[in-house]
Amino acid sequence: MVISDERLKPEANNLTLVRLVLASAVIWTHSYWLISGVSGKDELSGLLGTPISAYAVDGFFFLSGFLVYGSLIRRGSVLSFARSRFLRLWPGLAVSIILTIVVGAFFTKASFQDYLGGETLRFALTNISLLTSSYTLTGVECSGELCNINGSLWTIAWEVRCYAFLALLGWLGLAKPAIMARLILPLTLVFALGYHIPFIAPLLKSAVGSGLSYYMEQADRLWTMFALGIAAYIFREKLRLSWWVCCGLLVANIAAQYFSIKLHFESIFIGYATLCAGFLSARNNSISGTWPDYSFGMYIYAFPVMIGLSALVSFEHHAALALANALVTLPLAALSWHFIEKPSLNAHRLMTARI
Repeated sequence: MVISDERLKPEANNLTLVRLVLASAVIWTHSYWLISGVSGKDELSGLLGTPISAYAVDGFFFLSGFLVYGSLIRRGSVLSFARSRFLRLWPGLAVSIILTIVVGAFFTKASFQDYLGGETLRFALTNISLLTSSYTLTGVECSGELCNINGSLWTIAWEVRCYAFLALLGWLGLAKPAIMARLILPLTLVFALGYHIPFIAPLLKSAVGSGLSYYMEQADRLWTMFALGIAAYIFREKLRLSWWVCCGLLVANIAAQYFSIKLHFESIFIGYATLCAGFLSARNNSISGTWPDYSFGMYIYAFPVMIGLSALVSFEHHAALALANALVTLPLAALSWHFIEKPSLNAHRLMTARI
């Protein structure tokens, strides 16, 4: 199968379902971490090299690049693109941050006045700014230390950075498919492969320090996934999707993890598998073509819901916590979509139509 323009219509694919599965995968790994007390792995990390949540986050960035680049091209306006991205993220995120702070007030050990300052104020300002993230609330503790209330929020700022860079390329006239294919994507490829030459990363770290090297490492991971999504969109009618090829890439990825080969085998597999899951599964009929998109709400609410549930109920197995987390988070995600996210997007569409 190739991805025709007809296949890009929501009713002709299962990308909404894929996003929901990716959000659920993050819930699973976070539940494993909380119950086991060991972060950085889950049941599949021994086979796949990293936890399934890392694959899910990478899949989100790939899909974001694939869909968002198409949005920029169709709109033909950087301002309209930036406005649509802001309204897709910020309203729902802002409400979730406010609700998290309100609920945290019932669990804090600090006075109400002290609670609204310090870590809580930082949590609000940094996350609402979309520029960076913080994760703790004043006086809200887990085992005697400040709780990580919403560790998932770190990816939001990185997604905004990808949007901003793409918008900058659009403003400079460099986001056209031909220029992306001949200049920006090849430069990304050179960076992504060059960064994994054995002596390069340590050399860069010693030259620029651990702080800047962290940003380079995350850019290598997340911008590369985003750029792969852009590449998939540009070459979508030449890219053939096959479950057999997907299985072959999975084997190649597992082998690369086993032999510690860091050349983005994982990135290629994740991107291709995401497309297969979204399009090949809808070859005859779409399952989620008319579904509302609850994935963003699931992602931004699941972590604080998990922390709250674990404080109220003693879970012996992470699967029970993950299931309870998903069941409690789903209604919040639904409310967020129907009353915050969708109305914001509709308002932008009306604004654009009037212009």
